[in-house]
This record gives sequence, structure tokens and C-alpha cells, in this order.
Amino acid sequence: MNHKNNTLKSKVVAGLFWQYFQKISSHTVSFIVSIILARLLLPSDFGLIALISVFIVISNVFIDSGFGNALIQKKDIDEIDTSSVFITNLSISIILYLVIFVCSPWVAEFYQQDLLCPLLRVLSLQIILMSLCCVQNAMLIRNMKFKINFYVNLSAVVLSSFVGITCAYNGQGVWSIVYSQLTMQTVNLIGYWILVGWRPKCVYSFTRIKSLFGYGSRILGGSLLNVVYNNLYNLIIGKRYSSAELGFYNRGQLIPTIIVDNAANTINSVMFPALAKIQDDLPRFLSVVRRMVSMVAFIVFWVVAILFPLSNSIVEVLLTSKWLPAVPFMQIVCVTVCFTPFVLINSAILTALGDSKKYLRAAIISKILAIILICAASFVNVYFMVSMGCVAAALNVFIMGWWNNSMIKYTWSDFIKDISPSFILATITLLIVLLIAQLHLSNLLILSLGGAIGSTVYFGLAYIFRFKSLQMLKEIRKK
Repeated sequence: MNHKNNTLKSKVVAGLFWQYFQKISSHTVSFIVSIILARLLLPSDFGLIALISVFIVISNVFIDSGFGNALIQKKDIDEIDTSSVFITNLSISIILYLVIFVCSPWVAEFYQQDLLCPLLRVLSLQIILMSLCCVQNAMLIRNMKFKINFYVNLSAVVLSSFVGITCAYNGQGVWSIVYSQLTMQTVNLIGYWILVGWRPKCVYSFTRIKSLFGYGSRILGGSLLNVVYNNLYNLIIGKRYSSAELGFYNRGQLIPTIIVDNAANTINSVMFPALAKIQDDLPRFLSVVRRMVSMVAFIVFWVVAILFPLSNSIVEVLLTSKWLPAVPFMQIVCVTVCFTPFVLINSAILTALGDSKKYLRAAIISKILAIILICAASFVNVYFMVSMGCVAAALNVFIMGWWNNSMIKYTWSDFIKDISPSFILATITLLIVLLIAQLHLSNLLILSLGGAIGSTVYFGLAYIFRFKSLQMLKEIRKK
């Protein structure tokens, strides 16, 4: 048993390292490129792409249809399972692309943006490209081979960034973002097919698909609700307001999303297969979850405590003063992303235990409430609408956590106990950095002082009071 524990622990630690290193490397490059493009392109250009991406992301949920998670969660799979999923995904992607191709003129007319039609038709080719590597990606996650993901994704980001910047400098405008994204998906496809080694066979079993879909369909339902909710701002702002305001929102949420959401997604992608392997050992399962909640809170609260008070200086230095209307969006999203990691951890608990029914119920209740709140708030103004996302995210954590309490006895008092030390520490740090941000200094000096002093206070107090989360981070770094 000890050998199995050590093996799983090693895989989790290695997985966290490679996934987070991949996310940080990829998004560092992407972020630098986005800064360059923000200086070359208009806010309305980013607004158009953000609007188009909604349809593509929703389509990708239907392509996978929960089969990826089903392949990861199922204890034993064979060639019939994987080949059947591959053929199903490819078929669905072709149908979805044809539907989008036909409906593109209507979408352009609805949003009163003629350019949306050709943009949507070209960028939607991503749907087919993604379907061709869904199974390979699931196999990598199932076997926790995250190192391959690092090489593939980083290569894709670097090459697509080169294409995007080159096109932007040559006056391609919004099309530079389209060509960049298509390049990324093409490189990902080539990398997965070369490095994973899996190839589909000419076999298909409707019975196997039906069996996998029994679990995956509920994941599909929950994922679809999540995607609609996560992209609700893009849909509403694009229709009720303007593409420029959508561009400001898109850039404002970029930094906290890149840092916090992707760190959370990294942990979730590693924890899901790890928890699935110990789903029959609930005491151990609960122990892993609690350690993960404490560590996530420690990291996320530190990041937000620095970003929130320095948001004005960050936007002005990185994106220039023409993007200052994005500052309120950035501050609101900083608060919202504090809840995101815990939503993902709660989702991983339910799906890893194989109870996709409870996952779907929780997703339906939380997301419908969130959609109602945000839609109602949109009649006030765009800032109030985005602010209601904070309330919706908090409700999501509460609802998902209620089901986890019934399954693994992870109570709300335990959850508060796990996150409160980091929350108190972050509050102290935020107030100190907020005072620094009020000084009449240059933006660069404010960023330097705020980041350095804030981080010193946060980690210094954590060291003095011997935070367990800090000790866990040291262990991960050593391993």
C-alpha cells in the first residue's frame, strides 16, 4: 500500500509541476503576444474574436460529449472504446461545423457585425482540428503523462504567436488573431499524433459508446452549462453594449484569468485522474482534497492580494492608457476568480467518484441561478452585470460543496478552516499594497514596490506562523 501511495504521490507532484510549468510557459508567451497585439489592434477586434470564441467553445463541448472524462474515469478501456470515441467525436465535429457555416450570416445579422460571418466560418475550422486529438489528450491525462502536454502546447503557443504578430504587423487586423489560433490547433494536432502514438482502428461499437455516454452525458450537461455561464458576458455585452466594451472586458479579465484560472485548471486536470485512482479509499480521498484546498487558497489569495490594488498601474504599463476602461473589469474578476479554484475542486470530487448525476444536478442548479442573476443585472449596467458574477461564483461553491459534504463528509466548517488562514493573510497584504498604490510615484515604481513588499509580507508572515501550505509548496519544489 505504501508503494502505491508513493507512486501516486510522485505522479501527482510530477503532474502538477509539468502542467503548471506548461500553463505558465504557454500563457507567459501568450500574454506577451497579447500585449503586443493590444498595442497594434483595436478593442473592437478583440471583442469580435471573444464573441466568435463563444460558439467554438460551446461546439467543443459537444464534440467531446463527456467521452474524454469517461475514458479517464473508466477503470479498464481498450481499442474498441477509444476508436469508437474517436469516430463519434469526428462525426459530431463535422456536423457542427456545417451548422455553424450555414448559420454564420444569421449570427452576423443578429449582432449587426458583417465581418462576423467570414470570421466565424474560418475560425470554426478549429472544431474539426480539436476533434482529431480529443482521444490522444484523454489518454495522456489518464496515464498522467503531462510532460508530453508541455512540449506540444508550448510549441503550439510559440509558433502561433509568431504567426499572429507577423500578420498584425502586416496590417491583417482581426484576421491575425484568427490565423494565430488556427496555427495553434494545427500544431497541437500534429504534436499529439506524433508523440502519443495512439492511432484509431476501423472498429466501432455503439454499445460501448452508449455505456460511456451514460456517464459522459451528465458531464456533457454540466460542462455545457459551465461554458454557457463562462461565456455569458461575451454574449450579453456583444449584443446589449458594443464590441469595444466587450474588448475592454476581454482584456480586463485576461491577467487574473491567466494567472488564477489556469493555475486552478492545472490542479483540476491533475487531481481528477489522481482522485479517480483512489475513489474507493474515502479517508485518503478526503485527506488529499483538504490538502489541495489549503494549498490552492494559499496561492490564489496571494495573487489576488497583489493584482487587485495594482490593477490600474498594470493596465497602463502593459496595455497603454487607451485600455484604462478595462481596469474595473480586472478588479471585479480578481474577486470572482477567488472562488473558481474551489468550484473546480468540487467538480473534480464528484466526477472522480463517478457520480455524474450529482455533478449534473449541482451544475444545473448553480448555473441556472447564476445565469438569472447575470441576465437581470445586465439591465442596470455592464459593471454591475460582471459584479454579479462574484455572487454567482460564491453560490456555485456553496451548492457544489453541499453535495461533497454528503459524499465524503467534507463540511463547511472544515472548508472555512482550510482557507481562513490564507484569507486573513491576503487581507493584510492587500491593505498594505493598496496604500502603496496611492503613492504619487511612477506606475513602474508602484508595481515594483507593491509586488515586492506585498509578497514579502505574505510569505514572511506565512513563514513566521508556520503555514502548512507553505511547507507543502516547499515539498513540491524539492520533489
